[in-house]
Amino acid sequence: MERDSMTIVMVAPTGRRVKSINIKVFHIKIAFFTLLGFGLVSLSAFMSTYIFLKKANHKRELTHQLIANIGVLNHNLNENRAARGNLEEKIKDIEGKLLEMQELLAKKGINRELSVGGDFIPADRLSMSYVDFVEKDVDQLFKVMESLPVGTPLSGSINAGFGYRKDPINSRFAFHSGVDIDAAYGESVVTTAGGVVELAGWQKGYGKTVIIKHRSGYQTLYGHLSKIMVEDGQDVKAGDKIGYAGSTGRSTGPHLHYEIIKNGKNLDPVKYLSLR
Repeated sequence: MERDSMTIVMVAPTGRRVKSINIKVFHIKIAFFTLLGFGLVSLSAFMSTYIFLKKANHKRELTHQLIANIGVLNHNLNENRAARGNLEEKIKDIEGKLLEMQELLAKKGINRELSVGGDFIPADRLSMSYVDFVEKDVDQLFKVMESLPVGTPLSGSINAGFGYRKDPINSRFAFHSGVDIDAAYGESVVTTAGGVVELAGWQKGYGKTVIIKHRSGYQTLYGHLSKIMVEDGQDVKAGDKIGYAGSTGRSTGPHLHYEIIKNGKNLDPVKYLSLR
């Protein structure tokens, strides 16, 4: 038969019985299961707390990483904004230079729109190095256009071309070193390229004459002027007024005698009057 109680006897070191306690087995079971349950609950709480703290630490690390990534993205965004601003400024500069080139062509008497072309490059693929490359090309082209004697010194048709012809004064066969362009007396004459005035004065046969030295060995000569508006050693730009058309020197009437010389050799100006 199962016992329903237990007796605990406490004995002194001398062997004398001190006290006995009678405890029911039911109460012991209750205490055991209570302690066991408390232990399981404590263990469960500990595990839950451990898992929670571990997740919290992981979330904290993720949060710190996210904050760091946001900082990097914000920095990159600011850099991209600055780079985009620089690109836009560069592109505006290039557009401005293209407009200047268009105006320069107009000053040279060339009424022609600049043609553009090339590969399509989306705006988001533009880089500063590419824009710098384009700007450098535009700068070089502008310098060439400014210093190369292309264009007309005044409006008017050519009445005498370059090369051998019958002289209009003595009717003898002779070499004509430039072209004669029809002009009204006093019509403005402009330089076809930037450079330095080498001569602003009287030249035998040409009357009042302006000679301008340009880059790359070029010179231009403007003869039979009625009035000179520049002086020796003066810097001029393409399209600057240098004088007025006339009939000074060996001439039969108002016109402009125009020459292009390169490295001492006369060239046919007709090839330089337009961009054809």
